[in-house]
This record gives sequence, structure tokens and C-alpha cells, in this order.
Amino acid sequence: MAYLPTRTLDSQMDTVLQTASANTVAKGDALEFNSGYADRADSSTAEIHAVAMQDQTTAGTALDLEIMWVQVGVECICDTAGATSQALVGTYLDLTDHDTVNQAASNINVFFVRGLVGATTDKQVRGIFVNAVA
Repeated sequence: MAYLPTRTLDSQMDTVLQTASANTVAKGDALEFNSGYADRADSSTAEIHAVAMQDQTTAGTALDLEIMWVQVGVECICDTAGATSQALVGTYLDLTDHDTVNQAASNINVFFVRGLVGATTDKQVRGIFVNAVA
């Protein structure tokens, strides 16, 4: 599932960013900026700016990608790398990659957990990206 925005604001409506050439993005991927282009986040990413709202593979040229801006007050449901527990609520987590948060890592603190989604074996939490644009 990757990252799924659950609450949206009018100012957060879909918009378009350019993706870097030779890049594959899936709907729900967390995105950062790389030399002015939207790029998939990874475990070292400190700031998430948007979530991809479409699948796209680019070859040799940059293409437009529909995105949703990550803003204050917007929650996302996201997958975790492993089983969750109530102890995660109220903590900050790092990314595992563009698709998941790492419930065992909190060095960069990119995602704040507000609650669990489903059973602990469902491996999902809800929360916010901490660098959300005001």
C-alpha cells in the first residue's frame, strides 16, 4: 500500500512535479526533491515533501507526475517493516524505503505515529510526516 493520505486539505490537492529521468515511481511512494526533481525517498531521507498519486516509469526524459503535497494536519496510513505495537504510538520513526517506515529505527525521525491500524500483524500505522509544509 505504501503511504495513503487519509485526511486532505483543499490546498493539498493534486498537483504536478517533474520526475527525474530513468526513474520508477509507484502510487503511494514517499517523495523527496533531488536536484529539483521528485524522487523516491529512501532510508536516509530526512524530509518528505509529497506522495505520488500515480504510477510512472521514465526512460530518458523527465515527465510530469501527479502528487499530493504533505502538509500540516494531513495524516497518512503507512506500512511498517515489521509487526507493530502500542508502544509505537507517540514515537518518531525513520523510513525503511519509499514504501515503509521502520518501526525499529528513530535516528532521522521522519514520521510521527499517532495510532495503529488494525491488528499488530497488519503492519500499519497512521501518522504524519514531521516536516510537513505549513
